[in-house]
Amino acid sequence: MTTVITECVDDAGATPDRYYYTSVVEVAGRTIRVRVERCVYLNGSGAVAEVRTDQAEWSSLAADALNNWWHDTPPPSPDVDAAAILRPLTEQLLHRAAKILAAPPPMPTLSPHLFRAVSALLATSSGFNAECRIDPDDIAWATNHGGALHIFEHPDGSVTFTKAHRDECPFVASKGAQDCDDECYFDLLHRP
Repeated sequence: MTTVITECVDDAGATPDRYYYTSVVEVAGRTIRVRVERCVYLNGSGAVAEVRTDQAEWSSLAADALNNWWHDTPPPSPDVDAAAILRPLTEQLLHRAAKILAAPPPMPTLSPHLFRAVSALLATSSGFNAECRIDPDDIAWATNHGGALHIFEHPDGSVTFTKAHRDECPFVASKGAQDCDDECYFDLLHRP
């Protein structure tokens, strides 16, 4: 499967103390920024690929060790063609970032105890020979209504599954050790 990379913006510059190349692209609907900077000193330099998060912040995806490229690049000068020198490293980081984004997210694994608790939840809510299939529409509806799903394993071996509490609720913040502050109100919507 080929990942489509759409170039959006690039910028390069050089001064007597440093030169840099920055490329911002779109990969699989995500904005990636690759920044490579070569300074006079090793510790002022860097090469990093970042993804723009849903919170409009940059989160690091990949980086390249300075020893892999710094010694092979010319020292800073206003006459350096920063784009020509740093573009190959930028493209390598961009392709690494694209591979990371293309990889399927890791599947969470349930501990044996939590797996047994899900089995008990199904059995106690629908009977011991229960079978339940949840359609994608039902999953989407449940995700968009009520609180987020929280699962708390308690020291006595019991497990709480809840969508009834907001994220700041004392019950959620203490992982079930404190009582709810009774300020968790969600509209009781029925499926259309």
